[in-house]
Amino acid sequence: MVTLQKIDEWLKEVEARPESASLIVKFIAERLRELSARNEELLAENILLQSGEQVAEYKQRIEHLEYQLELLKRRYAIGDDALIEMGTLPAWDTSISLLVYNAKAWVIKIDLDLTEDHGEGLSGVLSREFISSEEAPRLLGVSAREELLFLFTSGRVSTHPVTDIPGVPKDGQWEMAQAALPQEIHAGERLAALVPVGPLPVSDFFLQVSRRGCIKKTMTSMAQTVLSNHFLGKGIVQKADQPFELAFGRKGELLVLVTWEGNVLGLDLDGLSYAVEERIKLTATDHVVSACIIHPDETLLVLTQTGKVLQRTYDSFRPVRSLQSKGQPLIPPPRREQGVRAIGALPVRETDRVVILHSDGKLTLHQARELTGAGALLTNSSLLAFTGFPAPGVESKRP
Repeated sequence: MVTLQKIDEWLKEVEARPESASLIVKFIAERLRELSARNEELLAENILLQSGEQVAEYKQRIEHLEYQLELLKRRYAIGDDALIEMGTLPAWDTSISLLVYNAKAWVIKIDLDLTEDHGEGLSGVLSREFISSEEAPRLLGVSAREELLFLFTSGRVSTHPVTDIPGVPKDGQWEMAQAALPQEIHAGERLAALVPVGPLPVSDFFLQVSRRGCIKKTMTSMAQTVLSNHFLGKGIVQKADQPFELAFGRKGELLVLVTWEGNVLGLDLDGLSYAVEERIKLTATDHVVSACIIHPDETLLVLTQTGKVLQRTYDSFRPVRSLQSKGQPLIPPPRREQGVRAIGALPVRETDRVVILHSDGKLTLHQARELTGAGALLTNSSLLAFTGFPAPGVESKRP
């Protein structure tokens, strides 16, 4: 700050020591340039305010903050007048929405009451038309309070509340005609992933993973731009590749990749680049079937199409920083040669519930502790996909 008192001091300095005049003049000139630049910035901002552009930007920021606040309220199950201890989620709902979806963005929603005894399976069966598409359907179990983020292979994203998706009866045969299409699919694109958007306000990164193991990390501070423009990007290097999974992560967490041929790789989120990078070396016939964040109190549950149950503890992962690592083999070479393949992976706790989709259309419900202790699942049909969620009444520490 240049004051009149400061100017008087400079004048006295010049009178006392004339040789310092040039230095003082240079300082004043530099300060004038700074003030002139700042004046230009203020003038430009004033013009934007007068034209309404800056006002519109501020409104968008406010709307995005209100949206994130609403997500937090839903996730922590609180009202405007409620106070909670942040960092601990409430007990999981006694009912969940089980979503079965395919690459064409068709979704079947089955509402389950977890306090009911479903035995080892659900009473309904998916029609062969729904499960015999080009790609096997995928499963997702979420709270009815959640909002979903749709990621398409074009890099486009869109959000949709779970409550706005019509459900189907709990029994009978679930036909393709009963499926909902919450988001219209654009020409040339497919649905890559469906994820709950609830963790967004407490996360640091969007994590995109492609079928060929490319990873792109994006700061969630860009969420306003991403959601308003409905675009996150493809996150791929090779043209033949396509987006596969989207996850939310925080600093210091561990990302695990599992491939179809049974390799597993752990990656430290802090070591990932914001540019797209190929982080796992795959054979020409291999591809990623799961990309998930695992926490210290969880075990990675991996299933094969034959019903074999594989597992890895959090402590067994050593984060790999080098590019193009092959990862560690999960399926022994003899089994791999026999055609045994991994269908996916899921981080679970002992009390979690797991729903498995079979190739005959049946959906079976299991406790995670039973699967991890069994070593294999007795089944008359091959397995296609599975998902998990906390048991009712169990407090969750997950972000």
